[in-house]
Amino acid sequence: MNRLTRTLEGNNIYVVDDTKVQLDINGYSGEAISKLAKFENLYADLMASQSHIPQELEKLRHEGKTKSVRFRELMVKKMTNANIIDLFRTYSL
Repeated sequence: MNRLTRTLEGNNIYVVDDTKVQLDINGYSGEAISKLAKFENLYADLMASQSHIPQELEKLRHEGKTKSVRFRELMVKKMTNANIIDLFRTYSL
């Protein structure tokens, strides 16, 4: 992945080159804004998935399908999503 940002010397402040953002009548757009939006979309999708998975797991539990492939897939997905969300939180994202 090519970085769009760079840090200022000795600071925890990031900047982006003028060529990576453009001002238009609706606000800012450009490559840096699009990449930020993709990260935000990913986070929102992970959070939505995490709220739906327990419902699906509970349904499978009531059906007695706790040893099914689907149940196990959902458990793995839930744990993987939780690890990714923890990484985002570690980096204050």
